[in-house]
This record gives sequence, C-alpha cells and structure tokens, in this order.
Amino acid sequence: MPPDHIVRSRYRSASIVRHVQPYLFFYPSFLLVAVVSFLPMFYAVRQSLHAASYLEIGPFVGLANYVELLTHGGGLWNIQTSIIFVLGSLALTMPLGIGLALLLNQPIRFRTVFRTILIVPWIVSQLVTGLLWMWLYDGRVGPLAHALRQLGLNVSGPLTDVNWAMPSLILANTWHSYPLVMVFTLAALQTIPSEIGEAARIDAASAWHRFWHVTLPLIKSTVLVALVLTTLHTFNTVTTVLIMTGGGPVGATEVLALRVFKEGFQFYRMEVASTAAVVIFVLNIVFSLAYIRVLRAERA
Repeated sequence: MPPDHIVRSRYRSASIVRHVQPYLFFYPSFLLVAVVSFLPMFYAVRQSLHAASYLEIGPFVGLANYVELLTHGGGLWNIQTSIIFVLGSLALTMPLGIGLALLLNQPIRFRTVFRTILIVPWIVSQLVTGLLWMWLYDGRVGPLAHALRQLGLNVSGPLTDVNWAMPSLILANTWHSYPLVMVFTLAALQTIPSEIGEAARIDAASAWHRFWHVTLPLIKSTVLVALVLTTLHTFNTVTTVLIMTGGGPVGATEVLALRVFKEGFQFYRMEVASTAAVVIFVLNIVFSLAYIRVLRAERA
C-alpha cells in the first residue's frame, strides 16, 4: 500500500482533473463560437460607428450611419418590408405546419411515407427553393401563372408584378419553412397521453374544442419555440429573396437582410451594410426577449 502522502497527492490530482475537465470540453466550443460569431459582430458594430472605405475603417461618426439609414437611406422601408414578409409567412406557415402535424399524428396508412415526403422542403436549400418557385411562377411556362390566368387574373409573371411579388415570395418561403413547425408540433403531440384525448371524446367534445381547449394548451410552449425560430429564420432570409426577385420590382421585396447583402457585396459600402446588420441583430434580440417573456408567462 503506498504511503499516505502519495495517496493524498493522487487524490488531489484526480480532483483537479475532475474540476478542470468540464472546462476543457467547454472552452474549445466557446472559442469557436466567439471567432465565428462574436468577433464579426463586434467588428460590425465598430464599423457601423465609423466612416469606411470598404474594409478600411475611417473616422468615428457616432450614430450618423444609423440616422442616415433610417431617415434617408430607405432603412425604414426595408424594415417594413421585412415585417410584412415575416408576418405573411407566419400567417401561412404556422397553421399549415400545425395542421399537418395533427394529421400525421393520426393512425393513417403510409404515415411514415407522408412524414418523409412532407419534410423534404426543409432539406432543400434556399437556392433550390428559389429556382424551383421561379419556374413555377414563370409567366410563359409556369403552372401557377397559368392557373391565375385561368381564374381571370391577367398576370404576366407574379414575380415581376408589384402587387404579386411579395405574396408570391411569402408562398415560396412558406413551402420551405412549414416542415420545421410540423416537426416541432408533431414531437409535442406525441408526448400527450392518449387518455387525455379519450376523456375529451367521452365528454362529447368536438374536434375543434378538443384541439383548442385540450391539445393546444399542452403544446403551446413548443409552438412558441417553433414560432420564434421561424420568425428569426424568415427575418434573416437572403438567398430565396435574392434568387427570386433580387429585391424587386422597384424595391417591393427588398427586405433588410437583402439590403445588407447588396450594400456589402454589390455597392461595397461596408459601413451601411454593417449598420443594417446591427439593426437586424437588435431586432433578433427583441424577438428573442419577447419569446422568453411569453414562455415564462406561460410557465408561471
């Protein structure tokens, strides 16, 4: 048996390793997140407060870039367009995702096949989504434009019409986004004990009352999570808008995230791009804080 001082030394070494080991696992991931997220955001905030010549930071100008963006730079229009895009997408995505989840939670035939097919839009990239819906909306060979003409709506191409461009974009984004809501809701539905639904049926509650008064309160927290994630994803969407409309026609679909891309990589005005990016970051924080507040209120 080793002497007592050797036993104590080994015990101290094991104790140190036990306390240090979690940090060894944590800090590499933290440093990676800091390098790819926090440092670029810090740089963007710094650049938004200075004049700039592309990547070369000039003199300090304070909030002048923000004032310029929100007063004369069209920033308020971009924010308004983004909000319309987000609200329109949520108005379609949430009911569609929840409805499909309710359907797929029923004991129907080929349920697994339907689940696999319905999740495909989420797997498809935004680039492919944009190209696919551009073909569907094509004024010459696109089936949707043809269907609109059959209904008496003479639209040469929905994406080139000021009145139809945003609704068309919202519909494409809904197709790409609803699987996230569907998967979250379906997972929550499968945690509800079957006895609860059976008790509601015995009480002769209609399907709508069972959903509104029994099912929805039990999955409300999950639905809120899906709501916020869909909101953030839609608000930060660039590729689909860039591919389908490029912000047109005449700026009708120029959302704030697309404005960041254009200012940075087309016009090379990095101070404006950084300013718009910081505005997006702040709005994302507002959305997240609102979600946290609502979720805490639901759990209270």
